Amino acid sequence: MKKKMLSVLLCVAMIAGLAAGCSGKKEEEKTEEEKTKLVIGTSSVSVDLAQSGVEALEEMGYEVEVKVFDDYFLPNEALAEGSLDANLYQHEPFMDTYNEEKGTDIIMMEPKLWNFWAGLYSAKADKVEDLPDGGIIGVAEDASNLSEDLKRLESLGLIKLTDEEKDLYDIADIVENPHNYEFVRGDHSKYLNQDDYTAIIGTSNTMASAGVDPTEHLLEKFVDDSLALGMCIMAENKDTQWAKDIMEAYTSDKAKEAVDPSTGFEALF
Repeated sequence: MKKKMLSVLLCVAMIAGLAAGCSGKKEEEKTEEEKTKLVIGTSSVSVDLAQSGVEALEEMGYEVEVKVFDDYFLPNEALAEGSLDANLYQHEPFMDTYNEEKGTDIIMMEPKLWNFWAGLYSAKADKVEDLPDGGIIGVAEDASNLSEDLKRLESLGLIKLTDEEKDLYDIADIVENPHNYEFVRGDHSKYLNQDDYTAIIGTSNTMASAGVDPTEHLLEKFVDDSLALGMCIMAENKDTQWAKDIMEAYTSDKAKEAVDPSTGFEALF
């Protein structure tokens, strides 16, 4: 009889424990769903984008903190370890590479939000065909962006690259230079000294971060939609109400109006 009573008590205790566990889980899920503060990470180049939806979120009742990082990996590290709820600063190829290398499960919510562009700029001409012969063409310093710059110059008929297919093209791969340009690799200082160049190639967001309006002296624009920036979260949070609210806020008219073209970004929503 005592054994039977003990078994009954054990069963009751187990059921109570399971019920408490389920209750705790439900309470945790409820807390997550009813999140009232959101922390959104960004880079120094993309601060205006991260700020664009803050007012709309605050009108929904959220307290919003925007954290700015100087390193391009830290916003993903902070997102993965939980000190950020979302981040807005990266394109999908960067995110995919980070996930592959770090074993994380970061996703980009739809739609993608903002795009930037590369452009050919000149203070000496209003059209590509009016560029004078000779002088300096300012191109990127790093190998990857330099290769892209050279392919863009070729697409405009300003140079011809070797027919040999390469992963990365260098200045040595220019086989025809009919305008006798000198190609100089440089950092952001070329944005500030455009009068010293026949033309330069720059990216709109980095020009804006250097204090230069990327809509001025623009002869040709190159846009790659695969490099559009979007709001990123951990995959486990994709169905939460707060994630849906973030996207509603950051695709609002207020968000679009909050970002001036001089920042080097164009809305995709």
